[in-house]
Amino acid sequence: MSDNPELTPDVLAELRTRLEQKRANLRGQIAALRADDGAGTPPIDEPSTDAPEDTGDMSVDLQQQDENRATVVTLRAALGEVEHALAKFDQGTYGQCEECGGPIPVARLRAFPEARYDVRHQAEIEARQA
Repeated sequence: MSDNPELTPDVLAELRTRLEQKRANLRGQIAALRADDGAGTPPIDEPSTDAPEDTGDMSVDLQQQDENRATVVTLRAALGEVEHALAKFDQGTYGQCEECGGPIPVARLRAFPEARYDVRHQAEIEARQA
């Protein structure tokens, strides 16, 4: 595993459990939104078999579907980060900054268990992206 002496077997087990719980939660949220996505109006190119709907209702349903899809994209990105962190456990690199290879403090990992970078490198990456 990493050269971080703070990452004891107990701490690693705690963080892995938190990541697995987060993964299950994200998957559940995605499934719920996907199931809800089709609950409103039929797609525009499909004829409705129900009574005609108010165009205002249809507009609200379509807006909700768009919001659900945007949320699913965000949740999938978060899920990807969690799965990446779990893969790092298998590679023996969990808790190492992907920029410098140094240890990520346990306090940061407890707050953000899928962290890829230490605080300094995270700030540099965010500054470059801004």
